[in-house]
Amino acid sequence: MKKGTKALLLIVSALLVFAVGVGLTVAYFTDSAEAVNTFTVGKVDISLYEEGAEYANDGTYGQTYTNVQPGDVLPKAPTVTVEKGSVESYVRMIVTVNFEQAMAEEQLGESLDGLFAGVDANWILAGKSVADDKTSVEYEYRYATTVEALDEAVELEALFTEIVIPGEWDAEDLAGFNNMKINVEGHAIQAKNLADADAAWNAFGA
Repeated sequence: MKKGTKALLLIVSALLVFAVGVGLTVAYFTDSAEAVNTFTVGKVDISLYEEGAEYANDGTYGQTYTNVQPGDVLPKAPTVTVEKGSVESYVRMIVTVNFEQAMAEEQLGESLDGLFAGVDANWILAGKSVADDKTSVEYEYRYATTVEALDEAVELEALFTEIVIPGEWDAEDLAGFNNMKINVEGHAIQAKNLADADAAWNAFGA
């Protein structure tokens, strides 16, 4: 074989090997797929309304009662609405009675408990605590069931409808209640992933 012919064959052989190599590379089938997960976060939204209440200059919301006397029946109906779009939730109201001075033990007992009249059966008294300095008493009322308002707002029953000033209170008793303030707070917390109401409100407090 002539030298020139041998060189030509080597070149052709190299080209064939290269061509085969290219063919193998483009012969693989490939594909890909993608999953996109979108998370929409739930919410809990409530509002508190009280007929006759107004906003004061300092931004507080409520009512003022003047010239209160023993036996007076005063309108007060705090109402919570769970707003549209809210997930299933536990709901409660905290009612705190505040005094300007320390009160006697007997004034903070059943007599004080009787202040709230017309308590709705759906609101369960879960606890009462008296401050160590006897200047305030806190009542915790929990709604009997969880509440869901995904499609439309849910207005709950008023916690109570009236404040009744005990007729047995005399001038001396009433003096201690002068400038008494009643604060009402509405709270809500998701029900899902919480074992029960106790666990929910412990989590809320934390």
